[in-house]
Amino acid sequence: MNEPSATDWKKCSSCKKPIAYRALYWVCNVSTCNRKRTGLAFCSVSCWDAHAPMMNHRESWAEERKAPSKEEWAEMLAKEAEPAKRTRKAAVEAAPEPVVEKKAAPVLIRRAKRDEI
Repeated sequence: MNEPSATDWKKCSSCKKPIAYRALYWVCNVSTCNRKRTGLAFCSVSCWDAHAPMMNHRESWAEERKAPSKEEWAEMLAKEAEPAKRTRKAAVEAAPEPVVEKKAAPVLIRRAKRDEI
């Protein structure tokens, strides 16, 4: 991620001009461009417009956003740097085994042959 500097928050993804804290900037509405790791930000609609044909979007538009303040940005970076707290899930109680009634052994009936009778 970009480290906070004295006057600018990020650089434009197209022309590389600085985007100041609390300034307006534009993002692409397409979800693949809005992902956290991608983080595309544009200083003007014309910079966004230059990005659109390269990405081959079928239907897209620029959304206006406001950059965070320097303090808000530092807070966001601090939260990301924190190791994720992992908690153990409670052990799932084993389901009781179903009660199976034991059946008596089957009774075998043997037919006598005619010559045994």
